[in-house]
Amino acid sequence: MKFTVEKIPIDVEREREQWLALRRQDVTASVAAALFGIDPYKSRWQLWHEKAGRIEESAEETDAMLRGKLLEDDALQVLSMEKPGWRIWQPNIYLRDPAARLGATPDAFAADPERPGLGVVQVKSVSPRAFRDRWHDEDGEPEPPLYVVVQTILEAHLAQAQWAAVLALIIDNGIRVRLFDVPIHAGIIKRIREEAAKFWNSIEANDPPPPDYGRDGSLLTGLYADDNGREIDLSGDNMLPALLEEREQINARLKADRARLEAINAEIIDKLGENERGYLPGWAIKRPLVRRKGFYVEPTEFRRLSIKKLD
Repeated sequence: MKFTVEKIPIDVEREREQWLALRRQDVTASVAAALFGIDPYKSRWQLWHEKAGRIEESAEETDAMLRGKLLEDDALQVLSMEKPGWRIWQPNIYLRDPAARLGATPDAFAADPERPGLGVVQVKSVSPRAFRDRWHDEDGEPEPPLYVVVQTILEAHLAQAQWAAVLALIIDNGIRVRLFDVPIHAGIIKRIREEAAKFWNSIEANDPPPPDYGRDGSLLTGLYADDNGREIDLSGDNMLPALLEEREQINARLKADRARLEAINAEIIDKLGENERGYLPGWAIKRPLVRRKGFYVEPTEFRRLSIKKLD
């Protein structure tokens, strides 16, 4: 596959605004999984509206990347100790295919004397819990999540690398790493390029994908924060009556649940009486005094009921 790659030197930490400006014009490897609806941090709808300029590009993902960047040196030092024969370096470049509008900022390149060509190493800092919950397959064998695999393959593709790996930096009481080889599947590259072409064509045609209402609700609220003062006729919407009925039923249940919860709390408070804490095997029950400082209002104090089921 013939394509042209621009290699733009960039220091992400010192030239953050320039780096963000470069990223805005492309679907970058870090969000490419959103094209397939498998990115846990960004939906395709959100990605479309960010690249179309309808909403501000989320800084959450890039801030997380920068936090990870601070730990990259540590991770790569550990990798160097585990792989003393490798030559590992941080390229400090932004790669982009201007025709496809795909981009990437590889964490590290590597040369392994036991295999030919350039390698790309994607570094991910992972908590022990996240590694346990998200970095294993159905049989319990460790493997990187699919969205990380998509990111790594696209980075390798744009770097024209011959091999790729993901380095998981797991931080608990110490620092340990887990290295995963990632095959560079031509089929996945083809799918990424096809989906990217459809994505940019849909922006040209002003044809956004449907939102994921569970994930995109707060973004929709922000997108339609202002009104035009007019009225829209929704009488032809066959789905809306069922939605409104379901909403009424949920609200009724919430009100009933809220009333019952308040009654339960009152009964527990009555059982505690003047005591701050109550002992019951398997539960932590307390009602400490909470003092609220005064800023624009007078300071107040109250007792907050706290109930926790113990494992």
